[in-house]
Amino acid sequence: MKPTCHSRSHRSPTLVRKHRARAIGVGVTMLAAVIGPATARAQGGPPINVVVAEAQMRELPATATLVGSVDAVRRSRVGAEVSGVVLDMPVRQGDAVVAGQLLCRLDDELIALQLDEARARLGALKAVLEELEAGTRPEVVAKLAAKVAEAEAWRQRWTYELERVRRLYSDKEAGSQREVYDAEAELAAAVQLKAAAEADYQEAKNGPRKEQIAGAAYEVAEQEAVVKRLEREVRKTQIRAPFDGFVVRRAVEVGEWVASGDEVAEVADLSTVLVRVYVPEFALPYCTEGAETGVRVDALQRAYVGRIKHRIPLADATARTFPVEIELANVDQQLAAGMFARATVPSGPNTATVAVPRDAVIDRQGTSYVALVIPGENGLMAMPTPVTTGADIGGWVAIRSGNVPPGTQVVIRGNERVMFPTPVALVDQIGRPVEQGSEGSRDAGSKGARESGS
Repeated sequence: MKPTCHSRSHRSPTLVRKHRARAIGVGVTMLAAVIGPATARAQGGPPINVVVAEAQMRELPATATLVGSVDAVRRSRVGAEVSGVVLDMPVRQGDAVVAGQLLCRLDDELIALQLDEARARLGALKAVLEELEAGTRPEVVAKLAAKVAEAEAWRQRWTYELERVRRLYSDKEAGSQREVYDAEAELAAAVQLKAAAEADYQEAKNGPRKEQIAGAAYEVAEQEAVVKRLEREVRKTQIRAPFDGFVVRRAVEVGEWVASGDEVAEVADLSTVLVRVYVPEFALPYCTEGAETGVRVDALQRAYVGRIKHRIPLADATARTFPVEIELANVDQQLAAGMFARATVPSGPNTATVAVPRDAVIDRQGTSYVALVIPGENGLMAMPTPVTTGADIGGWVAIRSGNVPPGTQVVIRGNERVMFPTPVALVDQIGRPVEQGSEGSRDAGSKGARESGS
């Protein structure tokens, strides 16, 4: 008689429970064989209180785990903008600095002298401009008006004298032709002197021309620019941190000559970090900016949740992989540039997979564990089970290893104390006891899963 094949959708609940119990029982048997006497001792101890949630089927994307490295979100090789001798270098490698903090101070004596010279010249040019804008002094105008009056008097005198000598010459009396010529010349000279005096008076009365004032104003503006440039150079002899971060390199020492453009220190901002991984081309369409991504740092034995910050659409021509950068918050400053990291990035469409709340997964020496709650001889036991994780999205982590069946209760609070098979007692989020299989137990698990994902 041929065996009858049953699809998963037609299996009876009883059969599913038997398969689930068989899978968990096999895991318990294998782990107990490894742990041996330690398990027996643990079973005799008092139960510990734990909060549980149920593993669920969830629509999560296919993932790929890629290796990468941690880097600062920004790094700056701070350079000198002016030349000079280093007088002070108050920071060293590893020092934390804030934006604007002094990194290096150069000798500013020569620039300060040049600045004093430039300021003095600026003052002289401003005085000239103010004099031009004020116009001619009243005393000068009065003096030139007197010159005009004097010239007019001379003109009148020689006008009268010319008329007299002409009359004498015409009457054939004492006058002569030469005297007429001399009087005419003196009158002409007096007229020209008066014209010149009137022109000088009018010029003084009108004041300097606007073009002359504008030229003086341009000279003042030019010198003001020189003063500002030298003031800036004096300020730039004090080289300051461009942002909050850490000094990762000190490039000069006190007494060294620094030329404009030379590096004096390197500062790295580690308030957030970027994990760079190289994604295969088939996975790149699923690595969208802003997508949640799980990152595990082996050196710290910690898991982080980050978001894809940058997709760089330029492949490595040899490997056909694309750089993707994942941003992680570095609140406790434990992440350092250069650390090895493993990032789990989306690599395919969403599929139904078993997932557990994020708090159910703990990391021990680079291996992920989930504490499964199963019946024991004397009550409930929490069984630490190594798992392979996948997507970490919305507070839920996909379990790709296949050893956590859906509906299994997993520990989400207190699992850090489950180092081997351990007796446990179920409590809710505020520590009240709940009974296995009761509505309260399921409610507590659902609430714990929601809080884990929030």
